[in-house]
Amino acid sequence: MPKLKISLFSLLLIPAVILDPSGEIAATVLAATAHEIGHLAVIIASGIGIKELRVTPYGLEIGTVRKYRSFTEEIAVSCAGCTVNFMSFFLFSRFTGFAVSFSYASVTLGVLNALPVLSLDGGEALHAVFSALLPYKTAERLSYTVSFITLLAMWIIAAYIFLFSGYNYSLFIMSVWLFGKIYCSR
Repeated sequence: MPKLKISLFSLLLIPAVILDPSGEIAATVLAATAHEIGHLAVIIASGIGIKELRVTPYGLEIGTVRKYRSFTEEIAVSCAGCTVNFMSFFLFSRFTGFAVSFSYASVTLGVLNALPVLSLDGGEALHAVFSALLPYKTAERLSYTVSFITLLAMWIIAAYIFLFSGYNYSLFIMSVWLFGKIYCSR
């Protein structure tokens, strides 16, 4: 049985979900949960084994029994969450009410996680592809370069959105957080 650790900040989501009359926070939390279940399903099906689950405000961190995975396993695990999100969108977008909010939260989460940025699922899958085809150092440099170019494009789009909306700066904050997570941890 894997250990379960829940951060204090994650517990702060509970009142936000309860107090949100629109249900959009609950839909987003449900979409994120479905996303993580996709990863867990592939990890279990691949026989990798789960040692620890850490619930953080940024998602679920999964500690596996087997530290190293094949490139195919890494790609499958990385793509599983986004696949579940896209399937959820196609299944629930036809309905009304909460199902529509869930479907939109799912597709948004799926698209964002599919971006080729290290620490996101798309970046991890792309890194595994590069690693399978290229020498390790080349794969690393190429992964960081693609991540940087993607983040730069996100910053430009975020600045454009902020300039024309006057208040919507969430994409910019996400870009800065991802940049810090990738490049400051090196």
